[in-house]
Amino acid sequence: MRGAMRRLTRPATTTRRPPVDTGRAVLGAAVAMVLAHVGFRTWALSGGFFYGDDYQLVDEAHAEGGLSAGQLVEPYAAQFMPWGRFLAWLASTTDQLSWPVLATTSIAMQAVASACCLWMLLTLFGRRAGTLVPLALYLTTSMTMPAMMWWAAALNQVPMQAVFFAAVATWVNYLRSRRLRWLALTLVVLGLGLCCYVKTLLVFPVLAFIALAWFASGGPVRRLVAVVRAYWPAVLVGLAGGVAFLVYYVVEVPQISSGERPQDPGGLADRMLGDSFTTGVLGGPWHWSTDIAPVARATPPDWAVHLAWTAIALLVVGIALRRERTLRAWALLALYLGTDYVLLLTTRAQVVGSVSGTEYRYLTDAACATVLCLGLATMGLVGAEQPSRTRAEPLLARVPGPRLVAAATVLVAGSGVASSVAYARVWHDQHPGKAMLGGAVRELADVGSIDLANDSLASDVSGAFGPPYNQLDVLLPMLTPAARFPDASERLHLVQTDGEVVPADLDEVVEAEPGPVAGCGWRVRGAGTDVVLEGPAIGVPWWVRIDYLASADTGLRVGAGGGSTTADLVRGLGTVYVRVEADDQFEEITLDGLDPGVTLCVDELAVGDLEPEEDE
Repeated sequence: MRGAMRRLTRPATTTRRPPVDTGRAVLGAAVAMVLAHVGFRTWALSGGFFYGDDYQLVDEAHAEGGLSAGQLVEPYAAQFMPWGRFLAWLASTTDQLSWPVLATTSIAMQAVASACCLWMLLTLFGRRAGTLVPLALYLTTSMTMPAMMWWAAALNQVPMQAVFFAAVATWVNYLRSRRLRWLALTLVVLGLGLCCYVKTLLVFPVLAFIALAWFASGGPVRRLVAVVRAYWPAVLVGLAGGVAFLVYYVVEVPQISSGERPQDPGGLADRMLGDSFTTGVLGGPWHWSTDIAPVARATPPDWAVHLAWTAIALLVVGIALRRERTLRAWALLALYLGTDYVLLLTTRAQVVGSVSGTEYRYLTDAACATVLCLGLATMGLVGAEQPSRTRAEPLLARVPGPRLVAAATVLVAGSGVASSVAYARVWHDQHPGKAMLGGAVRELADVGSIDLANDSLASDVSGAFGPPYNQLDVLLPMLTPAARFPDASERLHLVQTDGEVVPADLDEVVEAEPGPVAGCGWRVRGAGTDVVLEGPAIGVPWWVRIDYLASADTGLRVGAGGGSTTADLVRGLGTVYVRVEADDQFEEITLDGLDPGVTLCVDELAVGDLEPEEDE
């Protein structure tokens, strides 16, 4: 009986769930987010294509024939970029330009940058759920898309993103421990960054600001003295290295600044900071201008700009009412954005105007600064002397809960992905260069080697505004071995804007007068003949179509306006198209240079431009 009572009164045993390892869960979620991001960027790049400086960088590396120290340090378009020069050389080692090769380098750099972002957040704030918010912002924002889709821009800007995050992580480890190995690693990271992009110099003041604002206390002078005393090796080496590189860059690297007074600074600030940045950090811009596709510009709707400003104001005020010491994080972001603005105002904006503020390529690094500052404002910096912290008595009547924060993060991230997809689609579907050059490569793969006529390409096709990298005979052979561009051919073809390769015919401008020899027209023998035209032709490059009858295979020199070209003719009836670079106006075509003993009858001769052959 007693045993039964004991069994009845014994407390029931409950199965307790093991405690959740929050740190492991956060790390797992973060790694999954990074992998998804790399997968998405792989999809985006898979549909891309070459543009502008991509061709020139690889062509210059190919022309050098090998990799040298002089080639690595040779500035390119006002950029000191040994890393970019190295990757361009690597791309030049293949027989033809390969977009998958170039895209793979961008994907690899983006994966490193994303991993460095995660490392920085975990280093600064620990394995806490809050780190997923700034990480999601970086991984999904469309602000970093333009600098990745254009390979030449990715060479500079994607590595700098990795350098920004890695330098902050190593620097904070140094500030915590004062161990010189962390300082040395920080300097190595910064040195690598300077070999990629000159804007790495902006990371130096970011690191100094972190030391002054979070690892010192008191007034400005007291903080400065404390930092110099505690971290004097970093101060000495950082100042010396940064100043030395800046002096070298100013002296040795050609600058793009015109030296003129900046124009429309207000318009640039409005577009760059008022519209592009504010919408970009909240999942925008939600609309892209494709008038110069594939380079799409951020053109958010007015209502979206107003909504973004309201949301940012509420976010900053809300965080300040909940946490202490948050304004210094926003001050750091404001200073960084201001520096980006001044740099653009005094360089590119002098060339293209305030419209440059709509290109995220000039704000890519601001996304990195935003991620850092958002983390510093919303989470305590581990090991810092003065981190931000939750107020003992929050000034908000109701603090947003984790579910609301998660929902807002998902909304912004989803919107950023949508904007990024829209941008990638421009490069996939509205890239004139991909349509024309990529289409021609596919057609030539089916027909083999073929004679093509050269043409000047529109800037949206080539990405260049002048020769030689706006010429079809320069770009297409870089993509396929099947493209030949002879100055004389019996059968020429044209490449259409959609990439279709079609037979060419002559759009006649002026014809030759009828020849004086009955049954022959213009007879040409060893001494040559001047074929008289019906009217004058101006001194520009022309195509000459010659219908002839040759007694044997022979060479023929065709001269006009001070220029001449040699063509190969075959025995019997034939037609040859010859390109002549005429410098002066001319009214006759000189035909000479025949092989000994050969007689040539020219029935018809005409001068003009090429056009697609009409279907009969």
